[in-house]
Amino acid sequence: MKMDRFEDIMAAITFAEAGEHEKAKELLKGRKTVLLAISDMMFDRNVLKYALSISKRIEAGIDILYLTKADAKNTDLKEFMSEVAKEGIECSVVKKDGCMKKAILDYTEKRREILFVIVGSTPELEIECKTSEKSLSDAWKRLKCPLVVVSKGEMPLMA
Repeated sequence: MKMDRFEDIMAAITFAEAGEHEKAKELLKGRKTVLLAISDMMFDRNVLKYALSISKRIEAGIDILYLTKADAKNTDLKEFMSEVAKEGIECSVVKKDGCMKKAILDYTEKRREILFVIVGSTPELEIECKTSEKSLSDAWKRLKCPLVVVSKGEMPLMA
């Protein structure tokens, strides 16, 4: 049993003992999560809006896999995090560098609660992937959840 799950169970017990039965049930169900994979190279605010909208509808948290080479200060991302907080949606950011496909595969392999992955465009999946990494197609087939590509945009949208 993972430590996070153990902590959820212990918290659920505490809520149940305090008479908060609905909160206890919610914790035992587990956290539904959407993975939003974005980068500082191709940043599209519409993808953020899509992720927020779908997360509100399905009552899921958002994990943001942010591919960046440096500690870029992306004001759009900060504003988005603020919007998400106002909506009461649980959200976290994990910064990575390297190949987007590999980062997504690594992340979803470890996190079973991911319902699906949202990415802005098909070219975004190839960011920082070297020729050998572009042939991740066999590994890509093992993605444990659906992949949602929001647009077919070919032009990078700079932050």
